[in-house]
Amino acid sequence: MRPGFFLAEALRSIRANAAISIAATVTVLIAVFILGAFIPSFLYVQNTVDQQKDKVDINVFIADSATVQQVNGLQRNIDGLREQGLVRESTYVSKDDALADLRERLRDPSVLEELPSNPLPASFNVLPADPGQSQQIVVALQGHPAVDADLGISFASDTADRLLTVARVIQYAGGALILVLLVASILLIGNTIRLSFVARRREVEVMKLVGATNWFIRWPFVIEGILFGLAGATVAVAMLFGIKVLVVDSWAADADSALTRNDAGTIGFLALAAILVAAGAIVGALGSGITLRRFLRV
Repeated sequence: MRPGFFLAEALRSIRANAAISIAATVTVLIAVFILGAFIPSFLYVQNTVDQQKDKVDINVFIADSATVQQVNGLQRNIDGLREQGLVRESTYVSKDDALADLRERLRDPSVLEELPSNPLPASFNVLPADPGQSQQIVVALQGHPAVDADLGISFASDTADRLLTVARVIQYAGGALILVLLVASILLIGNTIRLSFVARRREVEVMKLVGATNWFIRWPFVIEGILFGLAGATVAVAMLFGIKVLVVDSWAADADSALTRNDAGTIGFLALAAILVAAGAIVGALGSGITLRRFLRV
């Protein structure tokens, strides 16, 4: 293999077919730009949903008549669920703690002064390791003698189900869109490379007749596709960086909303740039390499 020769042939083809080269580069640029705008947005939304999933909790209310032994037994059951990987964290909330928390959340805490006694029960606040397994935790703790017969176990199952549904939709939709963008880019680059191949078909036929192997013929086109991918991806990254600095960063610094106060993370720009440039090169190589397979039969 002679990399220098193949690179020179690829560059010669690019210069000889400037219009085709520009079309292929713009194709990669558009696809990579869309992909680069989508990935951080997708990860931001995904992380936001994951944060909300982490806040899904289960409140196990303790009967006022429960003995210390019964409460300790309930604690051991919860610890056992943690060992099984169902529970991530649990916190004991006493009656006084529950009342203090309610006092902080009320706009007019003075209304609590009218109460003859503390009506709030003690409880265990349980955070499931996976919100999708919350029902298993509820079933495991139901019927324990320390659990309040009237209040029982509080679990926002509808909210958890909606969050899990949203998370699945985001994952599937994001993966599908990324796949569509990559496939479309490969096909578009393949068609563009095919035009370059057709323009040099007579030359390729002569090379085949004198004994050139398929890979000897294919390598310049593959390198040509890689160069298209690198060029398009580099320009797309530069455009995304300009938008990030001039628009996104300034907007985030000035805005004051729930979205900007959200500490959900996304991918760093350097990592995103590396992924996009690599994706551009790979898509360019695949687009040219796959497309040329059936055109090398003369």
